[in-house]
Amino acid sequence: MSFFPIATGPEEAATSAAPTWRTAEDAAKRAGRPVYLASAELAGAFPDLAAAEAAWPGLYGDPRFEAVWRDGAWRVHVRFWRPAPPAPVARTPSQAARKPLGIAHTPDQANVLLGQTAELACEPLARTYRTLARARAVWRTALDSGLARLQEVDGGFQVWLSFWRPLLRPGLAAPLAPGERSELAERAAAPLRPNAAQLDPYVGLFEQLAPENPVIVLAEEGDGRTRGE
Repeated sequence: MSFFPIATGPEEAATSAAPTWRTAEDAAKRAGRPVYLASAELAGAFPDLAAAEAAWPGLYGDPRFEAVWRDGAWRVHVRFWRPAPPAPVARTPSQAARKPLGIAHTPDQANVLLGQTAELACEPLARTYRTLARARAVWRTALDSGLARLQEVDGGFQVWLSFWRPLLRPGLAAPLAPGERSELAERAAAPLRPNAAQLDPYVGLFEQLAPENPVIVLAEEGDGRTRGE
């Protein structure tokens, strides 16, 4: 396995003389937060590999660099460990996208929000997008930060979102997080309120009140009856 530097952008990764790290775990310990392996294109287009190597010495023999032929020219990509941005804390990817319990940089921060051991997961959202452009437009910020990635599926493109979730243990349900327990307690203490006004007890399932006179009850056949008849 190759070694890569920790950097926030391609130029820094290409010119940095900082130590390199082999695994995401080792790089994360050094960075103090989760990292992911990024690949970005450096500035410049070259007519041949010699010109590319002259611009970026070490193109050969350095696992950071990769030469790619695109649009009639050679271009240079660099790979590096990029520190991941703060990720949402939630139980499911849909909750992470809409209403997370909070945001955490590290597993310890996620543990506090969840009240239990957390793990960084990457799971798909249910919705798919017909075009790549639409998916990128909606999720541009998360894609640029590394929190999300796109995967082509039947019928379009699906978003995979990274988030902190409770560490799953087979056969055991994850306990409620402190924030969830507080919300549940507030709901339990709140007075019950119906979603709609209570129906008139004198009106049957197949009956309705006459619009011109609410004292008249109309049966399904359409004949009029007053209350009590």
